[in-house]
Amino acid sequence: MTFRCLVFFSLFITMALAACRQETEPPLQKGEAVRLLVRQNGKFGYIDQSGKLAIPARFENASLFSEGLAAVRIGGKDGYIDTSGKIVIEPRFKAASIFNEGLAAVLVGDRWGYINKVGKMVIPSSIVSTFAFTEGLAVVVAVTKDGYKAGFMDTTGKMIIQPLYEDARFFSEGLAPVKKGKKFGFINRSGTMVIQPMFDDATPFREGLAAVKINGKYGQWGFIDTNGVWIVEAKYKNCLRFKEGVAAVEQEGAWRFIDRRGEDAVPLTMDGPSLFSEGLAPVKIGGKVGYIDRQGREIILPVSRLQRFLSTGWRLCAKGTCADTSTKKGIWSFLPPTSGTSQLSTKWSPSRQKLSKS
Repeated sequence: MTFRCLVFFSLFITMALAACRQETEPPLQKGEAVRLLVRQNGKFGYIDQSGKLAIPARFENASLFSEGLAAVRIGGKDGYIDTSGKIVIEPRFKAASIFNEGLAAVLVGDRWGYINKVGKMVIPSSIVSTFAFTEGLAVVVAVTKDGYKAGFMDTTGKMIIQPLYEDARFFSEGLAPVKKGKKFGFINRSGTMVIQPMFDDATPFREGLAAVKINGKYGQWGFIDTNGVWIVEAKYKNCLRFKEGVAAVEQEGAWRFIDRRGEDAVPLTMDGPSLFSEGLAPVKIGGKVGYIDRQGREIILPVSRLQRFLSTGWRLCAKGTCADTSTKKGIWSFLPPTSGTSQLSTKWSPSRQKLSKS
């Protein structure tokens, strides 16, 4: 989740193979200008929907925009800019996360705290590790008499669910995966264990299903419902969470999309994981990169739709799942809106990053 943990991904659809890890999707705010993160001559900047440079590439590092602000590094310190490129929170932090639910985690010394959008520290920097707020709660790691433990605090800094767990993921659909001892289960917002610890790994719920792993470190992934009932048998090496009714899963060295019954949802296999957004998914098949629809057909998009999809994809990437779509030469395609179709442009190099848990 910090700049120190930014991970560069491969040129095709590189989803975290940690399978179904931290994923949330902040929607584009109404009226918010689209800014796509790019890298030029070793510096980071932003372009607009037409591919025009909107914010010069002058930052040592940068995040995607979330809630109208982006974290940037200047002179070795992190601060925040708005969509015009204006610095709105002076760079003074050792590390910083993107904003979510009005707050962003910042590192001061060796401890994390939270600031609001004017840069005021609203939760003191006393946290060992943390993840962004979702559904009003944030995972925090605290020092206890039993060592480092994970719990949940609210936006006032009050510990709502005491640090009792060896690990924890964020809340989604009212439940959060937590690790008690050596196994993961799920708690509700009151801290009650509603699905008992029995899994070797687990992800937050989405669309009523959560991916869980059994049979040890090299075991298999499947999907359960909010009652802990198996919906899709655990038989996959890796997976991503469900989105738009389908999930990407890996089995026998190939990736494919399945539906909620565990049956093939799209008639093809892929070189790597992907996810659908607005009915389209970026895929790599046989070394070639393109977009497909739900019928598995290759789609040539009008440039406005392509740019909207790229923006959505980057936002997914910012929260832990990267739908990084590029041409086979590793360069984004941009043309003026009047052109109607996209073609290779060599001007911009795509910035392939994810904010991960510190």
